[in-house]
Amino acid sequence: MLNPKSESKSINSGSNPEDMRGVRSSGREPYVFQANKPEGLLGVHADLMEEALRPDEGLLYLLYAPIWPEKEGPFGLHATPASHAVAVTKYRFVISENRHKEGIVPTVQSIPFDQVLYVQLGSALSLGWFAIQFVEDKKTFCTTSFFTATGIAHFETLIREYRRNTVAKCDRFPKKIDWVDVWHRTPMTQVDRLKSLLIKEEFPFNTLRSFEAWALRRGRWKNTPVYLSTNGILISTSFGFIHATDEPCIRPKIFSFGVNVSCVLFDALKSALLREKRMYGRLLPFLRLEIAHGQVSLDFDIPFDESNLKDAEDLVYFLTKNVRVEEEACIS
Repeated sequence: MLNPKSESKSINSGSNPEDMRGVRSSGREPYVFQANKPEGLLGVHADLMEEALRPDEGLLYLLYAPIWPEKEGPFGLHATPASHAVAVTKYRFVISENRHKEGIVPTVQSIPFDQVLYVQLGSALSLGWFAIQFVEDKKTFCTTSFFTATGIAHFETLIREYRRNTVAKCDRFPKKIDWVDVWHRTPMTQVDRLKSLLIKEEFPFNTLRSFEAWALRRGRWKNTPVYLSTNGILISTSFGFIHATDEPCIRPKIFSFGVNVSCVLFDALKSALLREKRMYGRLLPFLRLEIAHGQVSLDFDIPFDESNLKDAEDLVYFLTKNVRVEEEACIS
């Protein structure tokens, strides 16, 4: 059990600089905290991280997150209840996991940046999540950690360090957009989450927006509302793509609490195409980003409002000419 004074200090400062090796942990501590070095982690995480991290790789940020008891979250996310330590270095993510169950051995996972397709960060009320979509053994995988949303600032710092150390190789961009114009008409819940992930020198050059839209699905006894798209924004910046979207509502005019943000690097982009989907009698335009490492790829589909078609065409043209994607813009 942590000393109450030490625990209070950790909560207030957001970090835990002490040597915590040998301190037993139930994994049910009430907060997420930063550790300045592996010794500052709780339980087995201290030894796992100390063994996994190399002295010369440059530790940028390290945190501890206790168990979130649920297995399912918004946006189709799933996670195994466990405590985690998450490190970001100049070259990779390192994640240790302890399920705190007898017979299940704690593990440590390494995900080099050149295997990452995109990262996600989001929250819905008291739940927060951090997810990495990556390639390994010629397959795609997703590792997800749930945590109490009061600790999301630590994960925001973690992602900023990742983005700062994976700067786009492209140095030719269209005319900059003012951030004030980007935030205009963007829901404040999305603005807060997006701003927290930006780098000081980062600038936007293109935006695509989607808005909440519904259709009626005909049933035998009554028509049921189904959502076609949610409020969302794709921001193309000098550091890559940032896409924020609201959690789909159960029915129209119901407030949505969940926001998810995905960060995609230009280096992971293989192709960009404009498409249309027919849903319940309506044609909906969307941008399809094919992101890949090696021969393994997946489609990242982003709906946008018809009023943004010219911006979408300009974006695909730019990506085709300057980021070496494979195909020209087209609607099909």
